Amino acid sequence: MQFIMLEPYYSVILERENVGDASVATYSYKFRVPDRLGIFRFVIDYRRYGLTFLDEQCEVSVIQWRHDAFPRYLTRAMPFYVSVFVLMAAFFLFVTTFLFSDFQKVSGASSSNKLKPD
Repeated sequence: MQFIMLEPYYSVILERENVGDASVATYSYKFRVPDRLGIFRFVIDYRRYGLTFLDEQCEVSVIQWRHDAFPRYLTRAMPFYVSVFVLMAAFFLFVTTFLFSDFQKVSGASSSNKLKPD
């Protein structure tokens, strides 16, 4: 079996499932589709001398998920989520400290130091 777009991504030998029963032959193979969007073809080209040839092709489309099919929150992105909330908390603390601090106690800062015209 081959999984083909322009060139084969997978070219594998099918594995037999039912080994116990000789009259029934079921072949399968499990694989993950590559992270490439497009139209692919499953191609089975089985040629064996003295037996019937199998030539089967099936087209499938590999599409991206819809916007609502993704999970809402990714667990791998927890450091980014935490950093956003830490940044918001730090900004809130900075603003409250700046608003409620008394600048009269700071040396060199007084309201009487205004620019005097010459």
